[in-house]
Amino acid sequence: MSRMTEPAKLVILGAGGLGREVLATVRACNEAGRQWDVLGFLDADEKLAGKKVGGVPVLGGDDWYRNNQYESLRFVCAIGKPEVRSRVVETMSAVKSKFVSVVHPAVQVAESVAIGAGTVIMAGTQFTADIRIGSHVVIYLNCSITHDVCVGDFCVIPSGCNLSGGAILETGVLLGSGVSVLPRRRIGAWATIGAGSVVVKDIPPKSTAMGAPCRVIEQRPGS
Repeated sequence: MSRMTEPAKLVILGAGGLGREVLATVRACNEAGRQWDVLGFLDADEKLAGKKVGGVPVLGGDDWYRNNQYESLRFVCAIGKPEVRSRVVETMSAVKSKFVSVVHPAVQVAESVAIGAGTVIMAGTQFTADIRIGSHVVIYLNCSITHDVCVGDFCVIPSGCNLSGGAILETGVLLGSGVSVLPRRRIGAWATIGAGSVVVKDIPPKSTAMGAPCRVIEQRPGS
């Protein structure tokens, strides 16, 4: 008789609203076939330490991790701001932390869809073909991502977004809910697009844009 494999121990980085949504997605995965034993959340907010969020404990912050580094531990980042996600992941990766992707079991992922480490994909999202999703991306509920789309690392794509064929999101793009990106449009690294916008032309890096059609309203330094 073969011995059952123990589920990996998982810690969620961030105990806010996104953390609870990630936890719900993890639980859906476990219901479909147990994969993770959720130990709890890590969060820098000292007021949360020792409390429970979504029924699982907030373990603490950096101190907990420094005292609990072991081989079977896995992480997923549930921080909604791309810049902060990037810093936290880089800090954890520097000490060889291992990240896992969490994909809701109802999401169909074709063989031609590549998904990077640490990415979270929630229920209702639809993919077609030949799509690349980077590492540590968050895709919320009910998004549509079609052929030849490329999404860079640390992007955050909220509910109801539509990325048309050949659209490119460079590293760290933050979309608002319900954004539509037309075919072959490119959004530059660390840009922010307001909710409900329609991206009809390329958006430069480190800019804030909104509207239908989408227009740049702010250009941050360093672009």
